[in-house]
Amino acid sequence: MIIQLQKNAPIRTGAVLFEVVLALVLFSFAAIVIANSFSSSLKSVERMRHDLDAANLAISTLSEIELGLKPIETSPPTEFEAPFEKWTWQIETTKPNEDLNMGGGLTLVEVIVLNEELGRETRIARMMRSPSGMQMTTD
Repeated sequence: MIIQLQKNAPIRTGAVLFEVVLALVLFSFAAIVIANSFSSSLKSVERMRHDLDAANLAISTLSEIELGLKPIETSPPTEFEAPFEKWTWQIETTKPNEDLNMGGGLTLVEVIVLNEELGRETRIARMMRSPSGMQMTTD
């Protein structure tokens, strides 16, 4: 096969190869950007899931205290049961000063849920009446 070149026609040797290489570079760049954003999204979802687990565990522990299943007293860190054995809970109680007492018998109960492996800590606090400070009402 004989290729005839016209005298006035520009020489395009390598132009197609350059276009293909440029297209591959642009495609690779776009793929890397998309992969990084997808990875970042997955990490964010995982972080939010751990935060939700911690908040749910803290609220559940505080609810157990309100129901009288756990005493209103300061406790050392204690592991949760499976499947949350990597999480620990702890209760800290504080008697409020006279300005915040509002009728007596109130205790500031703070539940601390901690996962040292993930570096996550969640704290939820509520003012509660101690069982000895509760008054029973009859109908």
